[in-house]
Amino acid sequence: MAPSSDSPSAPNLSGIPSSAKPAPCSGCGFHYNCLCDAVPRLDSKVRIELLMHETETERATNTGQLLEACLPHCRRHVWQRKDPPIELLTLLADPAAEPVLVFLSDDALPLEQITARRCSKPEAKPIHFIILDATWQQAKKMRNKSPWLQDIPTVVLPSGLVTEYSLRRNQPDGALCTCEVGIVLMKAMGEQENAERVD
Repeated sequence: MAPSSDSPSAPNLSGIPSSAKPAPCSGCGFHYNCLCDAVPRLDSKVRIELLMHETETERATNTGQLLEACLPHCRRHVWQRKDPPIELLTLLADPAAEPVLVFLSDDALPLEQITARRCSKPEAKPIHFIILDATWQQAKKMRNKSPWLQDIPTVVLPSGLVTEYSLRRNQPDGALCTCEVGIVLMKAMGEQENAERVD
């Protein structure tokens, strides 16, 4: 399963070339069909760090920006191979935080194992879920080319999940868009009502 994949296809506005797309909404971030009135502002304790591939920042269909708008503890960090995001590096070095990378690897722990430990010990370090906001192909390259990501524990989402969005081409079975990954994480952290409001 990809840590995140892509998002729904943007509306095809006939007669308007892609290079002439409108500026994104300053609220929800979408270029088309502003969602500000439909985006809930949640009282959530889930902490999400979006590590966004630099090519995703201008995509009209990126759903990571929905999580940014909904969650008070969701931050965006732009990934560039030669210029790691300082704010995220600072978090990784913070002994008071527990960062985990949502990524399918050979040694990835089940999400349930991580969240069960946290829910049973409320006083434990806050978990910061790092989502690679990119296509599956990009996400693999991001991790492989970022030595500072290599030592972060990885978690894998439950099997059998099916996306409700139209993903970009060549994405593996079980891939979810970024917003759907965030919904799964909220449910796993016991925030079912918040997850349903975003879903």
